[in-house]
Amino acid sequence: MADYYPLLARALDALPDRTPALRKAVYDRARNALISQLRSLDPPLSEADIDLERRALDAAIERLEVDHGGLPAPANDAAQAPEPAPQPIAEPAVPEPLPPGPAGAEPALPAANPPFVAAVRSPEAEAEPREAPIAIAPPRPGATQPAPPEPSVLAPALPPAEDPELAAGDVAAGRQRPRIDVVPPHTGRSRVLRNAFVGGVLAVVIAAIAVAAFLLRDRPQILPSNGVDTAETRQPEGEAKFGDRVGGDAASAPRADSGTSMRAAAPANESTVSVAQRAELIEEVGGGENAQPTLLQGRVTWRLDTVNGEQGQPLQTAVVATVTIPEANLTLVMTIQRNLDTTLPASHTVNLAFTQTGDGGRTIQDVGLLQAKDDQNARGSPVSGLPVRVRDNLFLIGLSSLPNDIERNTDLLLHKNWFDLALRYTSGRRAVLTFEKGATGAQVMQNAFDAWQ
Repeated sequence: MADYYPLLARALDALPDRTPALRKAVYDRARNALISQLRSLDPPLSEADIDLERRALDAAIERLEVDHGGLPAPANDAAQAPEPAPQPIAEPAVPEPLPPGPAGAEPALPAANPPFVAAVRSPEAEAEPREAPIAIAPPRPGATQPAPPEPSVLAPALPPAEDPELAAGDVAAGRQRPRIDVVPPHTGRSRVLRNAFVGGVLAVVIAAIAVAAFLLRDRPQILPSNGVDTAETRQPEGEAKFGDRVGGDAASAPRADSGTSMRAAAPANESTVSVAQRAELIEEVGGGENAQPTLLQGRVTWRLDTVNGEQGQPLQTAVVATVTIPEANLTLVMTIQRNLDTTLPASHTVNLAFTQTGDGGRTIQDVGLLQAKDDQNARGSPVSGLPVRVRDNLFLIGLSSLPNDIERNTDLLLHKNWFDLALRYTSGRRAVLTFEKGATGAQVMQNAFDAWQ
């Protein structure tokens, strides 16, 4: 089970202003992203396992709110208060029933008094277990936190169980044991699935908490897919030509941010009517080390477009490149725009939406970083950023907002004439999509950067 506290803490640290509204937005997006990713897992997790992860996230949120002063932290006070209270109350409660027993040796009267005395004091004893679970409940979702609270809760529970023989022992011990027994049941299968999924995916989900808002509102391309863990594409190690096109260290290179978007309405209309530039799809072919990759020709058009902004924000301009490979029945719409979401630590976003028709053999499972180069056959330099898989055929690259990365990415996007994008199909085959910026794309990109300054 993952520890969500440090992940959420890093996301809050990236915020320029940690107001309650911004913190709540981060929590809501993290919760929605976690639930959607868990439900898309194959094989699917049970509702109990999903609820367990959700409660772990809620517990981390409560801790963060206490740290930031959002909650008065009554839970901690309540968890600490019962510990001193039970000892003074439990000790007088034990001697009171004992003296009446021997003092009144008569059959009915002394025997009736101790139960009533225990019944009167049992609400006080019950108040202790009711408050104690507050300390136990948050650690239940986490795997490492239950150990410290349990001894403190068990210690006060044992004396009441030994001293009162009937009523007090049943009440105190009966309410503690169910809560202690609920903690252990974790099946090996669900734990392995959660660890494998959380370790590989949730760090990316939390780092890109605000990405979902852009993806759901931006473009109408909604493609069916099966949930698979997000993975940064590794560079091919096969044929020399294919490997050079992909780039050997693109997946591990530092990520930078890309500049994109708009100009005035008149230049946007002019760049819409443009000459198509060259594009090609290079695909890996199975059958041995000497097998040559296949090359399919295509075209790309560049234009400035207007896209919807966040709620309460005006429309903003974006650079849109449409790459079409007719022989592969594959189309890519790449949208580059400036990031206005303060919860997302990125200067620009690159939205990659693939449309694929035919037998489904070219469904895209993973993409690498966009790589810029001078010539068609040269090896590209990756931009600085982080690729995020939303679903098959739909991805987003967040470009780094560090000043040095912004300067480097701006230079790559403005002054390089070709772009490479490494792909991996659901079948496991690899490919590289190469497309030209040309004079039209260069003008569109320049207009966009002029407008964003």
